[in-house]
Amino acid sequence: MSSGSHQLSGKLDSFLTELENHPIFENTYFKHLATYPWTPATYELFRANFFYRTELTVKGIAHVCARSAAVNDMDTLILFSYILGEETGMGNKAHCHEIFMENALNLFGAREYNLEPLKVQDAKNSPDIIPETLAYRERIQALISDSYPRMLGVVMALETHADRMLTAFREAFRLSRTHLDEAQYKKEVEVYFNAHVDNGVEERHAADARNCVLNNCLTQSDLNEIIYGATEMFKAQQAMWLAMYRKSAELDALPVSVQEESSYA
Repeated sequence: MSSGSHQLSGKLDSFLTELENHPIFENTYFKHLATYPWTPATYELFRANFFYRTELTVKGIAHVCARSAAVNDMDTLILFSYILGEETGMGNKAHCHEIFMENALNLFGAREYNLEPLKVQDAKNSPDIIPETLAYRERIQALISDSYPRMLGVVMALETHADRMLTAFREAFRLSRTHLDEAQYKKEVEVYFNAHVDNGVEERHAADARNCVLNNCLTQSDLNEIIYGATEMFKAQQAMWLAMYRKSAELDALPVSVQEESSYA
């Protein structure tokens, strides 16, 4: 390895370490959910926005597969094709993660709050969708449609965020469960989160995405694009979480914390 390549690798390693310890993982929405159980209104807010946010996941992964195939990046194509297969049930529609998510969250909403079910594909029409969720989707779609290294930076950040996000939400469900039988809850609701978190699926996805970034960081320009994509992804996500926190506090008639995060570079 040349001195230039070694220096580039060191800069990327340093950035990846910073990403693992990003302040977004201690955001006010996650903290709020760890303290205040959902009400019918705040659960509807969560469900609609989480559905619409997460509905973009499979589309994004499929986009990575198409672009990696177009540039003959076989390693990325192989890794993300497998991730796409997992997300879509490995050929079994009943095991598609979107269906798991829809069934789990709707069951919880019905039993805990007497809410009508919501289809993932109908979430975009929900009156509970906040502007920041719309902005998040628009920003992510723009970023993954830009340069190839920028796209890889975005998906790496998404996969890095997923495990911590799902863990925080699993804890929120545990805190809020009062009516649903524990055995049914674990079998039909928490199974969605456990399938991602307990089996190390999201950790593996994050590691795969990091490997794809490492394979494609060959120049300073590549590094700059990777860093930009990952950083902008976290900025868009943080803006959404902060807005979700503010709206939840408003619905619960709680004062907004004066320690809100406002800058995530």
